[in-house]
Amino acid sequence: MTDADANVTRPQGPAGDPVCWLDRVCDACGAFVEGVDATPCWNCGAVADSGR
Repeated sequence: MTDADANVTRPQGPAGDPVCWLDRVCDACGAFVEGVDATPCWNCGAVADSGR
């Protein structure tokens, strides 16, 4: 660790977005689907399995 590292202020509290967004990736085409289960993919129209 350098002196510059010791002066870094890191945010406290909850982190941002979840680390893994894999459950929102369309299995059929790989597009990112911004919806809940059973939302059709905007790119190909496939519907994700609800058992994710």
